[in-house]
Amino acid sequence: MSDLKKASARLEQAVYRLDKALANGHLQAGSAPDQALAGAIAEVERERDALRADVEGLRSERARLALALEDARERHTAARQTNEAVAERLDDAIGSLRAILGV
Repeated sequence: MSDLKKASARLEQAVYRLDKALANGHLQAGSAPDQALAGAIAEVERERDALRADVEGLRSERARLALALEDARERHTAARQTNEAVAERLDDAIGSLRAILGV
């Protein structure tokens, strides 16, 4: 998740730079600031694409983890049922031993 936060922070910085350039009136056609703005826009687009890729990766990982969690829950349920059956058999065996020993 920290990769997503880092990418988000980079995107915020790029948008801030764009806003600052717009506020300072750097929109004169063909000027160096205009070229800088175009570069900033390209950077924002790259960051956006990187964020989309990160989100898709996180969604994929989430789906994989959801399957693993469901599998773990099923195994936990099976183990709990087995433990309950073993505990019941042990209780029966202890009861039988007590009856034999007269305790």
